[in-house]
Amino acid sequence: MSKIPSRDVLKEDFGWEIPVESLPLPSRGVIYSQDSYLYGKEQIQIKAMTAQEEDILTSAAYAKENVVIEKLLESCIVDKNIDVKELISGDKTALMVGIRITGYGPEYPVSAVCTSCMRKSSVEVRLDQLEIKRFKHPPVEEGKNLFEFTLPVTNKKIKFKYQNYYDTKERDDIQKKYESLGIIKENKMTDILERAIVSIDDITDKTKISHFVKHMPIKDSSSLRKFIFDNEPGIDMSWKYNCPVCTAENNIKIPMTSEFFWPST
Repeated sequence: MSKIPSRDVLKEDFGWEIPVESLPLPSRGVIYSQDSYLYGKEQIQIKAMTAQEEDILTSAAYAKENVVIEKLLESCIVDKNIDVKELISGDKTALMVGIRITGYGPEYPVSAVCTSCMRKSSVEVRLDQLEIKRFKHPPVEEGKNLFEFTLPVTNKKIKFKYQNYYDTKERDDIQKKYESLGIIKENKMTDILERAIVSIDDITDKTKISHFVKHMPIKDSSSLRKFIFDNEPGIDMSWKYNCPVCTAENNIKIPMTSEFFWPST
């Protein structure tokens, strides 16, 4: 049986096509498995946001499942073979910034408080001028999300990974299990390291890793966190501006609030 040929209604009947553009992937795809469609990807094609994406952003069901961003990415990424849940957070943020630009333009107004005169003012950030962060140190092997760092005090060799949706969901599921038992675990600085670390001197037992992290010298913990943050690819979400009141230079961290995809102006 022959298939009914599909028609491009937008193009053929309305004479319009949804714009498509290529966005750079900060990681260049070097940490994704060679079996993944993300492996070696330096750019990813996305389509511009439409009313269809507004439905995704307002979906109560997606919000309850905490998958709004994943569904938005799935809708906008052209190559449907890509599993967006594999994306590490830095690559995901870069795509989110690019998708936001296609929907509302590069201007992003935020409120900021001057560190000198403490006056609050409105600052217009240009999302298209944010710098892309690349790996400063390569993974231990191409095609593996695994990095090495030697602690300065204890000289322990740490292997760590950058988090994706699957890692985050696993952590959230464990948190929910604790809560169902009446155990409330606070988010702590050590949680960042416990989630990221894969092994310490080739010891992979999570309980042992957790014990070591909680008792490691503070210089070791702060050095490792800094190395992980500085090396992570993504978008530099900082912006410099001069206070309109006292002219002092400020460096602010750009917030990704609900206004990011729902600007009020």
